Amino acid sequence: MYTISCLPVNEPVLHISSGKFHTKAHWKHKYMYHDGNFEVIIIIKGTLHLKIDDNLYDIHENEIFTLPPYHHLEGYKESPADTEYFWFHFFVKAPQFETIELEDNINCLSRNVFKTDQIVLPIQFKVEDMAQIFVLSNEILDVSQSNYFTPMSTDYILTTLLIELSEQFYQQIHDKSTSFKSERVEEIKNWIKANLTSNLRVSDIANAFNLNTHYLVRIFKNETDSTVIQYINQLKLKRAQELLLRTKLSIKQIANLSYYSDDKRFMKSFKQSTSLTPSEYRQAYAKKFLDSSNFDPEIPITRNIDSYRKKFNDLQQGD
Repeated sequence: MYTISCLPVNEPVLHISSGKFHTKAHWKHKYMYHDGNFEVIIIIKGTLHLKIDDNLYDIHENEIFTLPPYHHLEGYKESPADTEYFWFHFFVKAPQFETIELEDNINCLSRNVFKTDQIVLPIQFKVEDMAQIFVLSNEILDVSQSNYFTPMSTDYILTTLLIELSEQFYQQIHDKSTSFKSERVEEIKNWIKANLTSNLRVSDIANAFNLNTHYLVRIFKNETDSTVIQYINQLKLKRAQELLLRTKLSIKQIANLSYYSDDKRFMKSFKQSTSLTPSEYRQAYAKKFLDSSNFDPEIPITRNIDSYRKKFNDLQQGD
C-alpha cells in the first residue's frame, strides 16, 4: 500500500510551525499523533526511522516524507547521531484534500491526478534538486520568525516549497513521450552536472557529444528556454547558495567549491543574480537556524496548541 496526498493550491496552505532539527546520540522520535495537520520532513543528512501506525519507514538523505493527518507517529529505533532534517507542520482547508492508497507503486499513479491547482506528494520519495529545496526551507524558517504584519507570508513560501516538491515528484514518475532532442538535452544536462568546473566551455560539451557547437546551443535553448552558459551559471549559483546556508566555510572556499575562477568574480556574479552579496545572503537566511528551531518537533501538534487553535478557529469562522 502506497499513500499519495493531494492538496489544493487555489489558496495557500496554513503554516503552523517549522524548524531544523539536529539529533544527538541515542535519539529516536517520540510518540506523536497528527490531529488534523500535515507534516513534511526533509532529510538533510543521516536517517530517520519512523513507525507510522503499523508501518515502518527509513527516510534517508535527500528524501522527503509527507504524513497526512490522523496518523500515529513514533521512532521505532535510534537514528544515527548528527542526523539533520527540516520539518513543517501545516493544514489545509478540510475536507478539500484527499489521500490515495495505491495497491502497487507510484508508477501506476494516473497522470490525471496532477492538476494545475493541486499538489501531489507521496509519503516518501527522493528529490533530485536538493539545493532549491534547501534554500526555500531556510526562507520559510527565516520569514516565520520575522515580525511581518501578516502570517500569510510564511503560508505562501511554504506553499511554494510544496509545489516545488510536487513538481520534482511529477518529473520523476511522469512517463513523457520525449523526442530524441529532449532526451539528448537531458543527457547533456546530466553530463554538465557531473563535469562542472570553473573553466567548462560550450565547446567542451559539444566535443563530449560529437556535436557542432552551434547545433548544441540551438537545441539546448529550444528544449530548456535557457542558454548553455545560463544553465551552467544556475548550477553554480544553486551550489553556492546551498553552501552558504549549510556550512560556515569562507566566501573564498565557497567560490572555489562552486566552480568560480576566483572569489571576486563569484561575489560579482552572486550580487547580480540575487541582489545580495554572499555575506548578506548568508546573514539573511541562515543566521537564526544554524542549530535548530526554538520549537520542539516532538511536541504533539493538536488543536490545543495555540498557533494551531488560532489558525484553525479563524479558518472555520471564514467558512
